[in-house]
Amino acid sequence: MSRRRNGDGSVRGPASALTNFLASLGVEPSALNSNPYAPRQDDSTPQAGSSSGPGTTPIPEEPEQQDEDIDSDDLDEAPRRPAKRARVASVDSDDLDADSPSAATASGSATPASNGLAPGARVRASALKAVGEFMACGECGKTFTVTAYTKEHPLRSRTWLCVQCCPKLGVDAFAKPKKASATKKPVPKKAERGKIVHYEETKGAIPLGDICIKLIGEHIDDVESLGDIGAFNLDQVCQIICKNRVLTPENAKLFYSTDRQDLAIYDCTNLVHESYLALANLCPNLVSLNLQMCGQISTDTLKAWGKSLKHLKNLELNGPFLIRKEGWVDFINARGTHLESLRITQSPRIDLETIELLVKKCKNLKCLQLSEVGQLNSDFLAPLSKLSKLESLAITCPGDKLVVEDGDGTPVSDEAVEELLAKIGGHLTSLDLSDNRELTDASLASIGKHCKRLSSLCLRHNDLSDDGVAAFFKGLEAVKRPGFKHLDFEKGHDLSSAALDAIVSHSGQTLEYLSILGWRTVSADAVSLLAGCKRLQFLDLGWCRNVTDFTVKDVLDGCDAIKTVRVWGCNQLTDRVPRKRGVKVVGIETHAI
Repeated sequence: MSRRRNGDGSVRGPASALTNFLASLGVEPSALNSNPYAPRQDDSTPQAGSSSGPGTTPIPEEPEQQDEDIDSDDLDEAPRRPAKRARVASVDSDDLDADSPSAATASGSATPASNGLAPGARVRASALKAVGEFMACGECGKTFTVTAYTKEHPLRSRTWLCVQCCPKLGVDAFAKPKKASATKKPVPKKAERGKIVHYEETKGAIPLGDICIKLIGEHIDDVESLGDIGAFNLDQVCQIICKNRVLTPENAKLFYSTDRQDLAIYDCTNLVHESYLALANLCPNLVSLNLQMCGQISTDTLKAWGKSLKHLKNLELNGPFLIRKEGWVDFINARGTHLESLRITQSPRIDLETIELLVKKCKNLKCLQLSEVGQLNSDFLAPLSKLSKLESLAITCPGDKLVVEDGDGTPVSDEAVEELLAKIGGHLTSLDLSDNRELTDASLASIGKHCKRLSSLCLRHNDLSDDGVAAFFKGLEAVKRPGFKHLDFEKGHDLSSAALDAIVSHSGQTLEYLSILGWRTVSADAVSLLAGCKRLQFLDLGWCRNVTDFTVKDVLDGCDAIKTVRVWGCNQLTDRVPRKRGVKVVGIETHAI
């Protein structure tokens, strides 16, 4: 094979296996004279000792090295063009067998010290190889074995250091390598972990009427351009507006009309005294009036209503706590003979004298509700026994603490309830004695004895026992008393499976509404018995701790008319609770961990 001789006398032979191996490690023979700062040679001076002979190829002459001493006149000359091709150092295969690439230089080539470039600077940047393989050190150029502790050169990116060069550069050669931090999933917030999932019926396209009603609610301030709206749709618009709390004295006139007989406003917070006067003047034919959160109704307002609302028969006020005694007296004297239904919530100024006047004037009263009346006590029940036409009675949440502190009367007791029901219980179809803490199982006996036409019974948050409620319903079943449609025993913390078994046995075929919220110890098997209540539409199982997914499944499968099931606080339920088309299962707690 032909051999080629360079101008410096070195010989470039065929590549050996070691040459190929070092080339794979990044050691290139051509890199030995790749220093751009090496002294340049004159192109015009031929190299000594260069010759061509048989079997050789002539080598172009290389420029000689410039003199280090430069005359000042030479600085005015144009700089010389560098040589087009740098001289390549010839490396013999025997030289490559040296310990390091720096030693593999030809006899006539420049050494690393002479060309001004550090040995590690000639190492090409590359990714770190696998443990056990060989790489060239980025500082000294020596070959080393890659380990798990191999460190990167702090000044030359993607070049790596041997163990001997690490201390020179201030690198700890045996420091543990930093592990790549695993990407952790963001921990959900507490509100997201305890989010509530509501399973509801998926609705299709929104009806055009609902879209129009929502649009009216959004542009309620442009009330003058709305035109005529039907009574049913007008009530829906009122609900939307009140829910968003945007009802004001200015837009409230949308709901005022001389031909209106029924009016319900669900949030009167922003209405003032003049708004209520305008209501009475613009709606003189009202028969039924329902105002919620009407805290700004004053004594003068009620007096004015007594004169202007001459057709009023049904009145419901929630929160009229500013009305004084004289306001009630004037209104009852003016409209008492026409009233058929009176529902008052949160009116602390009503006293015993007002109740006596009410009984005297309102002979035709069929529905009476006194809730959260601060001065209500057992003395109030005696005059009520004269309301012979009463069909619905609600005496709830009296001001027991206020009564005891003032020393005027006693809280509503079992004896007072017994005397009242003995006279008017035979006509009652609905009875609500909720939140009377002094009532016990003795009141149940009075109800079972005197109230033979009851279809709705509410005894929320009373001191009742499981055995007492069970005995009450068993007694009704024994005398074949008709079943209830509406039962509310909410917050009956002592009630359990025996009471529920008796309820299902007596009223299972007629029951439409049932609330057993707070029955913590009722068993899942007892709740599953509700599957036999075919007419049940609303069921509240809140805080019944033994309710499971299978319990809810039994209720959904058995109750054909069921529409709403509430399960707040049932912590054994999972997100796999069965679902049924058209049924809302509200209150399922799921934790996204």
